[in-house]
This record gives sequence, C-alpha cells and structure tokens, in this order.
Amino acid sequence: MKWKQLKLTQRKLAQWKLAQWRLARSLGFGRILACLAISGAAVAPAQALEWRFCIAPASQEHRIYMTLPFPTTIPMEEMENGFHQILEHAGRRHDSVQCPTGANEQAVQAMRQHAGDFNRQMGNEVVGIDWRPAPAGR
Repeated sequence: MKWKQLKLTQRKLAQWKLAQWRLARSLGFGRILACLAISGAAVAPAQALEWRFCIAPASQEHRIYMTLPFPTTIPMEEMENGFHQILEHAGRRHDSVQCPTGANEQAVQAMRQHAGDFNRQMGNEVVGIDWRPAPAGR
C-alpha cells in the first residue's frame, strides 16, 4: 500500500473513531464507553432489563456487523464475548465488539440506525447478524 493511501486510511479511521465517540457522548451512553476503557471491569450481580444491540467493525474488510436491538439482563462483558464467539465461529474476522445500550427500545433503534448510516457514508458494508444472547442460566 502506498504511503498516501495508508495515510488516507489512517485519517478515515481516526475520523470514524472520533465520530463514534461524539455519537456516544451525544446519545448519553458515555458510561458504556468508560466501562469499555476499563479492562476487567467487575460484573454486577443483578442487572435490570436493558435494550442493546451489538456491533463489530471489520476495518480490513470495510464492514461492520450489527444485530437488531434486543432486551437483555446479560452482563455486558458476557454479551460481547458471546457476539465475538458467534462471529469467530462463522469465520467473520472483526475488530472489537461493542453492545451499547440506551434509555429504551426507540433510543437503541435510533443509535443503530445512525451507526448504520454513518458506516455506509464511510464506505463500509453493513452486515446484519441474526443473534441475541441466550437468557442467563442457559
């Protein structure tokens, strides 16, 4: 890859990360990003029902994998590990996995729509993945 192409790719990646951070901040789920930044965060013993969706970018392939929104009580770390494993099992290479939450189903739908629109604008293919975590205890 030529230097100019590499520099342009790095710039696009930096713009994408900045846009994700701004989106997270504007939609009020900064606490999730803070949790993601802390490795080995403790899992709460009891969780309230939350609406979430999971995403996993595949930068090298110019794709992002996204689930539909779902209600869950599964701890975030367990959910992200589950989505990672299902993608790995299907042979879908990806970078990190995130499962953001919102105030309600409509908020999560809006976040998912915005993430899809943004990624399409950045030239990434949005791939829907039919997955939701199994209920706790299964």
